[in-house]
Amino acid sequence: MIKLSTYRKDFRLNLKLALPIMAGQVGQVLVNFIDNIMVGQLGATALAAVSLAISIYISLMVVGMGISFALPPLVAQAHGMLKHKRISVLFKHSLLINVIYAMLVIFIIELSMPLLDHLGQDPEVVALAKPYLRISGWTMIPLMIFQSLRCYSDGLSETKPAMIATLIGNVFNVLFNYMLIYGKLGAPALGVEGAALGTLLARIVMIGIMIAILMRWKDLWSYIKNADYKVYDQQVAKKLLSLGIPTSMQMFFEVTAFAAAALIMGTLGKVPQAAHQIAINLAAMTFLTCTGLGMAATIRVGNQLGQRNNTGLYKAGMSAILQVILFMLIAAIVFVGLRNVLPHLYIDDAAVIKIASVLLIMAAIFQVSDGVQVVALGVLRGMQDVKMPMVITFLAYWICGIPISYISAHYLDLGPMGVWLGLVIGLTVSAILLTRRFYVRSRMMIHR
Repeated sequence: MIKLSTYRKDFRLNLKLALPIMAGQVGQVLVNFIDNIMVGQLGATALAAVSLAISIYISLMVVGMGISFALPPLVAQAHGMLKHKRISVLFKHSLLINVIYAMLVIFIIELSMPLLDHLGQDPEVVALAKPYLRISGWTMIPLMIFQSLRCYSDGLSETKPAMIATLIGNVFNVLFNYMLIYGKLGAPALGVEGAALGTLLARIVMIGIMIAILMRWKDLWSYIKNADYKVYDQQVAKKLLSLGIPTSMQMFFEVTAFAAAALIMGTLGKVPQAAHQIAINLAAMTFLTCTGLGMAATIRVGNQLGQRNNTGLYKAGMSAILQVILFMLIAAIVFVGLRNVLPHLYIDDAAVIKIASVLLIMAAIFQVSDGVQVVALGVLRGMQDVKMPMVITFLAYWICGIPISYISAHYLDLGPMGVWLGLVIGLTVSAILLTRRFYVRSRMMIHR
């Protein structure tokens, strides 16, 4: 039996690292929440259009995020081994890889535009989704530059700079969206397109804020300043990609499963699709909060790996998993208790609200699984174990989850509930298998 008191010190260390990340993530989620409320005022069609565009864009975005997430465990390990020059080398290679990927995303989105007309979606929804998606593609460049700076700082256990930059950037995001969606403060009223443009401007502002903070925060700027940006090492790039690509695929399989669920929901009509967007946006709030604990686990486990402290590695990982279970149990209770209240914050449409309130029950059911799987992935990433977790996530979401979603919705006549049944099963399978892998591998390391 697990004694929580054994992990008391680890809980505190996790929270010290995680709280700034979680605050930044919550801030970003709140901005998305406000964005959805703003767009929701334009009607169900506009909200469904954002849902469609985001379901495609986020699939590409998380691949980039996954690639960038190779940096923190390697920086944490180098820091634990006192290899300071390697930190500069790792940063400059990560920055180059991230920018190249961002430019690739813009190209992919432009090529994918004609495909939107053949996804079985409402034509009005597609017409609004296209310009939103095109502008969103350009937001990848500032996003990936910011990710390079953030992951570098996080890897050095300095998680506050990114939090500050994110929270200030989020305020600008709300302001820009208010101006550009509704045409306020002298700006043109661009509707759905304005929401995407507001995000682009806000992300550019975030880079400037992050650089300004790093230049004044302890010695963080020294590693960036001392890097030689004219010389690159193919082996370092390969090391980053060997961790980053499997990590990105883990995230891709999960997010594309949710994107596929949105597309399946869209075939049921724009009302279920709008309800899905509300429920998934609320679920994203708790999920992204959990990514703070996942990143803290990555940093702490990576640092313990560098120090060759296998017992400390196990305790760091297990404590993060236990913490996320407690947090998500509370989140599940909130979703069930407020299921008939929260949808009203987004839209005044009885049909949409009725479906969304039911979907929030399903969201409550998968809260613990969703939290555990994201933290377990963070723990394994800190151990630089990424290939088998990639296989696990593929099996969980694309072999189990999505087929069940489609079959349940269309052949078992479960409708929107059927779509989310597949998500529940996929997340649960992923959580169980990933946690088991961490437990087995970490115990083997201790008993070598």
